[in-house]
Amino acid sequence: MQSMMERIREGIQDMFPAAIGAEITTEMALKQIPDWDSMSSVNFKVFLEENFGAQVPDELLEGGSTLREIIRFIRG
Repeated sequence: MQSMMERIREGIQDMFPAAIGAEITTEMALKQIPDWDSMSSVNFKVFLEENFGAQVPDELLEGGSTLREIIRFIRG
C-alpha cells in the first residue's frame, strides 16, 4: 500500500514537471515546489480533496506550509 507521502510526491511530480528529480520531503514548503503559484495552489487543493477526501483550508496552501503540516492536517 502506498503511503500518503508517496502519493503526494507522485501528485506533485504529475502537476509540476519541473519537480521531477527534485528531493520532495515532508520538510519542503509548498513555495519551494518548482513553478508553485496561486493557480497551482488551487490544483493541489483539488488533488488533496480527490485523493484523501480532505477539505484543506486555503490558508494552509498559501505557500509557507510544509508537506508535513499538510499531512498532519489530513490525518487529523
